[in-house]
Amino acid sequence: MAGDDRKCPTANIGGRIDKAATFPTPRNVANTYVPGIPLTEDRALLPPDELNLALSTIEFANRGVDRVMVNEQAKWLLDAAEPQGNPHRTWLAILALLYAGDLESADAQCRRLRDDPAWAGSAPRQELLTLLQARSSLLTGKARQAADMLQTVLEPGTWTQSACLAVAWLIEALVHLGELDRAHQVLLDNKLAGPLDPDLPDRAHILAARGALHMAGGQFRHAIDDYMACGWVLDTCFVVNPAVIPWRSRAVFGALGMRRYDLALALAEEELIAARKWGSPRGIGIALHAVGVARHDNTSVAVLEEAVALLAQGHAGTEFMQALYDLGTMQIRRRDVTEGRRRLVDAAMVAYECRNAFWQERIRFALERLRAPANTSKLTRQEEKIAYLARAGHSNRHIAQMTCLTVRTVEFHLSSVYRKLSIAGRRELVTALSSVPS
Repeated sequence: MAGDDRKCPTANIGGRIDKAATFPTPRNVANTYVPGIPLTEDRALLPPDELNLALSTIEFANRGVDRVMVNEQAKWLLDAAEPQGNPHRTWLAILALLYAGDLESADAQCRRLRDDPAWAGSAPRQELLTLLQARSSLLTGKARQAADMLQTVLEPGTWTQSACLAVAWLIEALVHLGELDRAHQVLLDNKLAGPLDPDLPDRAHILAARGALHMAGGQFRHAIDDYMACGWVLDTCFVVNPAVIPWRSRAVFGALGMRRYDLALALAEEELIAARKWGSPRGIGIALHAVGVARHDNTSVAVLEEAVALLAQGHAGTEFMQALYDLGTMQIRRRDVTEGRRRLVDAAMVAYECRNAFWQERIRFALERLRAPANTSKLTRQEEKIAYLARAGHSNRHIAQMTCLTVRTVEFHLSSVYRKLSIAGRRELVTALSSVPS
């Protein structure tokens, strides 16, 4: 996949910039990974030079090469084209803007298309536009808005050429909202809960969405399996940029849940290298969040603080809120209650702005625990054993069978664990227990 990453001198032909002379083109753009739409049938609709430029824009983004150039190419494609022009060129260009973190420009282009009659009167174009708007909403933390838009793409009788991508992004939005049962039902309805067809469109995105669902449900082994499979699919397509799918950072929390601390740290640091190469504040912030939690040493608070600052800069609503929450709870566990409370209050404000009731309730619960009488007792041996079993994804009934206890006794011990660790539930056991050596 090696190509010439250097910019060529600008040429001017008849008052227009010659694209081939202005922007570099990597090799093998014909095999470029593009989510959402099959390009094979419509390539003849684009002039060869425009097709190569559109594909090279995504190809460089996939490889995590020169974010500034990718952003410039994407804007050139959109500014040089009439709104009613080829929809696939528009899809590629706006997708590149989203990868580059230029959400403002992506949103402006979507507004332009929404008002264009050629797009308003075309079901396939409306689907692409809805997907782009939903993705932008999800990236900025508006998960409810994204879920509502994506649901329209999947309604019976609607155009569904990008159904798999819509399913994946819908599941991701529902997981952010804490609606795990509904997310699982979406998988079942689309027959995507079991082994996936190797030729399934957007298999990497489906795997990442399933990994998020498993992770949220405490099924850490399944989460790791799906995230690793997602990484393998992307690797075969030469996609290394975490802006496409930050699968390594997501897998970190599953690895911590399985007490595979070396794997967690290796994944986090590998993603941080790729994210820094790409240079998007959002991507670097997501990677730093994973690094800070994976290290869990005396540098973790500083790393998480840097992650919070970058995620705020990148307008990454959900990830910003989650990083604030993890930073706050970490500071509280380290007896810096004042700063920890301040971070939780900040996280609550972000959850309110994102209209995320699930996270509002979760943060409120954590703040209420701070007002309760302090309990600095250490976990008993039985509590620690049950806590690790719960963190590994076992149900209360299964834990009861494994420990020869009643389900009510297991529930009693877990309540004591949550109180002592000042956490809201088993999802937070990943970070709360990650400092305990294996």
